[in-house]
Amino acid sequence: MDFLQVDVFADKAFSGNPLAVFPNASALSSAQMQAIASEMNLSETSFVTGISKTTYDVRIFTPAQELPFAGHPTIGTAWTISHLELTAEERLTQRSAAGDTYVFVKDGRWWFVREGAAGEDLEDKDERAAGRIADALGIEPGDIGLEARELGRAGRLRPAVSDAGIGHLMIPVADLEVLQRIRPRAELLAGVTNSGAYCFTGAGAGRIRARGFFPGAGIAEDPATGSAAAELGIYLAARVGALEMEISQGTEIGRPSRIFLRAKPGRVEVGGRCEPVLEGRLSALP
Repeated sequence: MDFLQVDVFADKAFSGNPLAVFPNASALSSAQMQAIASEMNLSETSFVTGISKTTYDVRIFTPAQELPFAGHPTIGTAWTISHLELTAEERLTQRSAAGDTYVFVKDGRWWFVREGAAGEDLEDKDERAAGRIADALGIEPGDIGLEARELGRAGRLRPAVSDAGIGHLMIPVADLEVLQRIRPRAELLAGVTNSGAYCFTGAGAGRIRARGFFPGAGIAEDPATGSAAAELGIYLAARVGALEMEISQGTEIGRPSRIFLRAKPGRVEVGGRCEPVLEGRLSALP
């Protein structure tokens, strides 16, 4: 069975987040998909199980589990089926366990569109939330939170869960120095969030720097997390209004990534470029 590996949210090969795509995977069982994803040992591996003119069906696996939706596999899978000329359309609907996701290409970037909702600030329900989050990340409680003026708006941003398909904990931190010295403890992080943490701070006008930690899914730190970026867009738009941002992620682990974000309350678009890295063939199936 043939596959492609592409770097997603990348300006050049060997940056961004690598993804293995199996474009003709309808004959595989769930157990086979999970075994292959574990063998590939990337953040995610996607398996296309059906393609029509304007739609495709996909299943997405980390090395440890299946996901109902994920961002960089959505971008990378759409790019791959277009690159292989399995579709000539520039506007597609991806069907996965999380429902339909609209995908399109514009100016060399593939984009996906999701709707979602942001929850209340955790500290409104639990005044000790910042302390527990800080302990899990190896920083101080005073490092948690970000003045919204860093994003050109008024107010203060605090941790909250945001959901655009999976649901992640958004954690604003004070500055780049704090973001760089985060050293998460998986056992404590699991006590704070089951789905992982997306930590971010301001990095200049229209720019955000982020790090994503998802130990429960077998991903200690992710180079680029499209689903969490979408949920960050939902979170920010609910607090500061419509926005356009560029997110940098993966710098701390040597995989610099660029994620483009457009959001308004309840709706977000996430985009980026893909670079092909290798073509391969499995010599055996599990």
